[in-house]
Amino acid sequence: MVRKIKLCLVGAGSIGRRHLRILSEREDTALMVVDPSEACREKAREIAPQVPFYASMEEAVRVGGAEAVILATPHGMHASMALEAISLGVHVFCEKPMSDSLEECVAMMQAAKQSDKVFSVGFMFRFDPFIRKVKALIEEGRIGNVVHYASRFATYNTLLCSVTRHQEHTPFALAMDCIHDSDLLYHITGKMPDTVLARAYKAGDLPLSSPQNVIDTLYGWNEATMGAHVHFNYVQHPQIHTLEVVGDLGYIQGDFMTASSTLGTRDGKIERFTDLRGDFDNVYRAEWNEFLRAVRGERKAENPPEEAVFSTLLMHGQIESAQSGAPVDLHRLAERYGFSF
Repeated sequence: MVRKIKLCLVGAGSIGRRHLRILSEREDTALMVVDPSEACREKAREIAPQVPFYASMEEAVRVGGAEAVILATPHGMHASMALEAISLGVHVFCEKPMSDSLEECVAMMQAAKQSDKVFSVGFMFRFDPFIRKVKALIEEGRIGNVVHYASRFATYNTLLCSVTRHQEHTPFALAMDCIHDSDLLYHITGKMPDTVLARAYKAGDLPLSSPQNVIDTLYGWNEATMGAHVHFNYVQHPQIHTLEVVGDLGYIQGDFMTASSTLGTRDGKIERFTDLRGDFDNVYRAEWNEFLRAVRGERKAENPPEEAVFSTLLMHGQIESAQSGAPVDLHRLAERYGFSF
């Protein structure tokens, strides 16, 4: 028989319940839940009727025997709960972003470094066959040297799905909710930008919104051989999520929503790759398979704190630039918080 790994889900909101549903399919996990909301607990029972509930993470570990925790709480709670989990001696899967504070990210990095447990941050698009295909085409040299990267994430749907509605009063919640694209900029190109220039504003007359519901960002590299443009908004519906990577030998255009991409090369050839993903739940299944492999010691964490901090650095650069109206040097920003890249 396969030994079941005991997992404690902390936070049974929208994303937490998705994780609960995916993990309930597995025969190698035993699940438990911590959430103060009776409404969220009731919805969790609908997914997993036999799941036990605990009053706190500590109780789930001490009494329930949890070996790993899944932090699916609001962003501002990630750091304190991650530090508590590390002190309890368990593995940690932290939903993105690692934290909404660079100072807290550094504290999490330092604590995780002193632990012998797995700590991984949940950027599930890294496991998406669509993204893996885009990344593979670049690594194979099909478009040559990357000269420009662009992505667009337009997601009023995030506001519709939010259980806590925290975006309504959270400054720059948009940059946090769309942080997947900040992670993918580095993950796909393999290059961290040196500077960031962002503009943010609130626009439109919508039932749901946020202090800023549109952010436009330009990223630059000191060697001036590459550039990037990333756009987020809480306005468009249905959701739009696209990317384009331009190289000196060709280009890739991709659509997250249809999991399709187009490769164009300078010799005039066009290749199309369609339905690369299938069921979107497969992305989460792959993510969980790799995290559990890491817990069993079969691989390293996909996105440990020392790498996940890059996405938070890019996010903070966006926010600081949008607030000041001036470009931000990302190296200086990192040094201010005691790390470098």
